[in-house]
Amino acid sequence: MTKMIINKCLYTVATLSIFTASYLYAAIPFDYVNSVKVNGVELNQALSAQKVESLLNNKVQKVKKEFSECSGNYEFSTQTSDQKTLKFEIFSEDNPSIQSDQFYKNKSNFQQLGTTKGNVWLTLNHFNHSKDEIWVGKKKVDASYSVARFKQDFPNSAKNKINAVLLLNQKENQIYLNKPDEFELGYTAAIQFHFKNGKLTKLEINQAIAC
Repeated sequence: MTKMIINKCLYTVATLSIFTASYLYAAIPFDYVNSVKVNGVELNQALSAQKVESLLNNKVQKVKKEFSECSGNYEFSTQTSDQKTLKFEIFSEDNPSIQSDQFYKNKSNFQQLGTTKGNVWLTLNHFNHSKDEIWVGKKKVDASYSVARFKQDFPNSAKNKINAVLLLNQKENQIYLNKPDEFELGYTAAIQFHFKNGKLTKLEINQAIAC
C-alpha cells in the first residue's frame, strides 16, 4: 500500500512538472530562432565587411559613414538598386586589432574595411518580388510567404500581432523560456515580418540596440 501511494505521488509530481513547464513555455510572447541566413550568409554573428557585398549580390550603391555618439560605434550604411537597406555597425570588442578611430578616417566602402567585423541590420523591401534565399531558423522564407505560413511557422509571434521573431544565441534560449520579460523587443535582436493583403512585403533583420 505504501509503495502504491509513493508511486502515485511521484506520478502526480512528474505530471505537475510537465504541465508547469508546458504552461511556462507556452506563455512566451515571441517565437525565437538561433539563426537567420540571407543568400547563405549567417547574420546572427559579427560579419566581415568583405561578405557584405556578396550578401547583397554586389548591388551596393553609395555607402554612408556615421559615428554614433550614443553607442560610440562607427556605422556604414547603404541601399541597393533592388531596394535593400543595410547598416553595418562596428563594435570595438569584435575588432581588437583596431587601436584607434584613425583607422576609419579614410574608409568609405566595404572593400576598404576588409576583414573588419560588424553587426548587420538588413531590410528587404518589396519582398514579394525577392529572389533572395532566406532561412529564419529552419523555415524558408521566399517571395510567396504568407500570413497563413507565418501563423503555422511562428504561432506565438502571430498571436501578438507584432509579427516579430526573436533572434537569440543558444545560451539565451533557456533564459528566455524561463524569463521572457527580460527580452524586450528592440533591445533584443529580432526578425520583423510585414504583411499586406496576406503576403509578405517587407522583412527586417534588426540587431539589438546598443544603447
